[in-house]
Amino acid sequence: MPEDAAATPAELATVRAHRSRLREASQELEAALAAPLTGRLDGWVGQVMPAVQRIREAFAAHVSVTEGRGGLFDQIRTDAPRLVTALARLHREHGEITAGLAAAEEQLEARGEAGMARVREQLTAALTALSLHRQRGADLLYEAYQVDLGGE
Repeated sequence: MPEDAAATPAELATVRAHRSRLREASQELEAALAAPLTGRLDGWVGQVMPAVQRIREAFAAHVSVTEGRGGLFDQIRTDAPRLVTALARLHREHGEITAGLAAAEEQLEARGEAGMARVREQLTAALTALSLHRQRGADLLYEAYQVDLGGE
């Protein structure tokens, strides 16, 4: 990578802020999912639904920052074209995670207690996928710019 080709500190600060918001939304959803479900469907859904909405919003912002015109993916394609395959994987994951969260939210709105155990499992799987996605994204940024974003 040429010395002058690198994400600016402002761009990396934006990425860090979005990573932090996404991590906080993930933790909120994880806590809501851990609450007891049996015998308290309305209360459980009342905790989980807003947490799902917040993580969907945070993830949509993440996708916009990374994939939007002039976004991080465009920058990496320019600065480190060798990483285009990794970018394609992250792009695919964006679609998969977005679809999984949307499907779970639709099922939450149906509110059948029998199906909520399955929704809990789907959302837990989505959180795992999101965590792995964040790890791969951090690895990609480090490989592109040799910048450690930390745990944010």
